[in-house]
Amino acid sequence: MKIFKKYILRSAVLFALLSQVSCKKEFLEVIPKGQTIAVNTEDYEKILNANYLSNSFNASVYRGDEMAGLQPDFDNMAGNLLRRQQRLFRYEDRVYDADQLPDEITDESNYIRKLYLFNKVINEVMDSKGGTESQKMALLAEAKAGRAICNFMFLSDFTKPYNATTAATDLGIPNLIVADVNLRDFKRETLQQGYDRVIKDLTDALPDLDVLTHRRKISKLAAEFYLARVYMAMSNFSTAKVHLDAAFAEVSKSAIPMELYDYSVVLNPDDPDAAGSWLPDSGFGLDNEPLAANNTEIIYNITAGWFQLQAIDAFVFSPETANLYGATDRRLNLYTPYLIFSNETYPKSMRRRTSGFFTGTDVGPSLPDLYLMLAECKARANDLAGAVADLEILREKRVSGTAAKVPSNIASNQEALVRFILDERIREFAITGLRWSDMRRLSLDPVYSNHINYTHKIYNGNGNVVSTYQLKPERFALKFGERMLKESNGLEENP
Repeated sequence: MKIFKKYILRSAVLFALLSQVSCKKEFLEVIPKGQTIAVNTEDYEKILNANYLSNSFNASVYRGDEMAGLQPDFDNMAGNLLRRQQRLFRYEDRVYDADQLPDEITDESNYIRKLYLFNKVINEVMDSKGGTESQKMALLAEAKAGRAICNFMFLSDFTKPYNATTAATDLGIPNLIVADVNLRDFKRETLQQGYDRVIKDLTDALPDLDVLTHRRKISKLAAEFYLARVYMAMSNFSTAKVHLDAAFAEVSKSAIPMELYDYSVVLNPDDPDAAGSWLPDSGFGLDNEPLAANNTEIIYNITAGWFQLQAIDAFVFSPETANLYGATDRRLNLYTPYLIFSNETYPKSMRRRTSGFFTGTDVGPSLPDLYLMLAECKARANDLAGAVADLEILREKRVSGTAAKVPSNIASNQEALVRFILDERIREFAITGLRWSDMRRLSLDPVYSNHINYTHKIYNGNGNVVSTYQLKPERFALKFGERMLKESNGLEENP
């Protein structure tokens, strides 16, 4: 209880600091000196405007099977944060020492902190003053969608992948629906209940959400995207497609630009001075990469910060990942083949990410993800022509020349096409943490579970494998750790 209370309490303080006080004070409504509370509808709107999601050193990044480790940098990492990254990469049961708390719960900008604020708005905004009913309903909808996103992130970190046959008994997450710092019961619900709550919040929010107007404001487009992502996590691809179709309908209504970047223009190393180019890349990131607020591919910005100088050469994408890219795939220019502060290259064509070096990588809803999810749903439904068409819309913006086309032998074979799309997701999202979500759902897939590489490898400077680590099914869910369990009433540990 103490842990949840401690970190929810900090969000409560933040809520008070962000809130504004009504200038008109009626009898018995005078706020004590030195205190501020949310009173007016516009106060809750300001809370939501300031309440965006981000992650620091997201656990998913280090667990993806597209990753590899490099010596000596991997072993030279020191300190609690870096030991956590090592343990995550090695798929260890214990990520945190007995006296440590999980960063997923305690991080300043992570979903538990934000969950408190979304619940605060949900529970109070309809009784706020000064706003119209429609304004209040819009804020309530945005907060419900935000709560659903937070809970889906919570489920993705601390529960098993969704299995329809066992979800009614598998452990889920605590049902945190009130903004109460004195809350004491953190008993976990079932996994099915957790997914049902996420879907209900998103579904309830849809009628009152607006078109996309800002990339840090939850829109109907973002909610439709998340409903599709949740149903894909449940392997319900037909229902996911319904929401993907609805999302694409919302794209056309967007009040701000939504379009794919042509990487043959913005990431062309032969013309780094061209108008609109994101280059050059000095090894510390792309000089002209657009900010999230201006990035026309982003639907709702969720940033994952990953830069840490001591670990910069420790984590790269694997040789197997490198082999997925063709020679004219401009996405390679989001990564560098060079060790930092050196002209020396990584062995076996491995690369580290430079895109988002200081600003962080966006892992929220995006236009590329929409195209890839829709292509996969169509391919799984045997609409091969439709899947290829969607896939090539993206590839023609990423790959130069005729290589952008899906090979004919793949385009005409359902299983080969689904696997090609899954590989395309790796090519598009390597070293972002998004691959881990795919691994979770694919681990239970009767056809595509073998698309996962369950082994992590560490290489030396000559490209020789010096260590290997095996992913066990239990480690698709993080453990809370001893201190978390001790200080939170009713919380049950994962196996």
